[in-house]
Amino acid sequence: MGFTLVELLVVLTIVALLTALLLPAVQSAREAARRAQCGNNLKQLTLGMHHYHDQIGAFPFGFSTLEQSWHAMLLPYIEQEALYRTLIFQESGPGNWDSGSANTKACQTVIPVFRCPSLPLPEHVDHDIPQRVPNSYNGIASSSAASDDLSTVPAGYPRVALEQIDLDGMLYGNSAIRMADVTDGTSHTVLFGEMHTNPDFQKDGQSMDYWQIGLPHTATWLPGGIGGTEYSEALASTLVPVNGWKDSTLPGMVMELGCGSYHPGGAMFGFVDGSVRFLSETVDHQLYRSLGSRNGQETTWP
Repeated sequence: MGFTLVELLVVLTIVALLTALLLPAVQSAREAARRAQCGNNLKQLTLGMHHYHDQIGAFPFGFSTLEQSWHAMLLPYIEQEALYRTLIFQESGPGNWDSGSANTKACQTVIPVFRCPSLPLPEHVDHDIPQRVPNSYNGIASSSAASDDLSTVPAGYPRVALEQIDLDGMLYGNSAIRMADVTDGTSHTVLFGEMHTNPDFQKDGQSMDYWQIGLPHTATWLPGGIGGTEYSEALASTLVPVNGWKDSTLPGMVMELGCGSYHPGGAMFGFVDGSVRFLSETVDHQLYRSLGSRNGQETTWP
């Protein structure tokens, strides 16, 4: 016996209702899997940092006078030594990041551990360097930095910028922080934070753009902590609340220094002890700020 039209409509309605009920669960499961992979990426990065420290005796710099970011120095410790060996450590000629040299190709190479699977961007974006690869994870430079350089720190914010040396975080210009320097405790100090990477999202002329390996705009930086800009392409500050990009009242130069993500409600962080935690965007701000300092003796994470 065949179905009547009414029966068929009833069946279709039930199927539609079941689909509507199941779809959020499927999407939630997929996001949970992506978040787990994001956490695994950060775990690999923190362990790579530990191997680097074991070999060298200190963590790598956040960026250098030759415009490399910490991503470049970590390559041999995340199974990318062959790529590391192609890098040209000079500023002129083939050392330029947009010259089409091996340095350019390194910035164009997709390295999965630097990318959160929830990042909805293409693998390559033309931005200062052709076909540049976006990055999802920045090093934590400071608990107080409010801009890339002192000349653009907004009124009312701490006079601290990413261009300065001797910041209180783990990675900054020409830094070489040792485990022994982390007097707040390795489980209470953040090494990496996830970023809400989106070069098309701008505020006050500042893009939320974060990149791997090469930082061309830092070219004129001097070890004394002056010159250059756009250190926020690889570094972050816990002065800015988690997912500060949502706060339209923040100045753009402050906003771009903040960690965030495409995960609902917070972002993933890698700690100096190698642990990885998801921090809510509602976490107490002063407590969160304290995690960005290695030696501030502030209130510690419970």
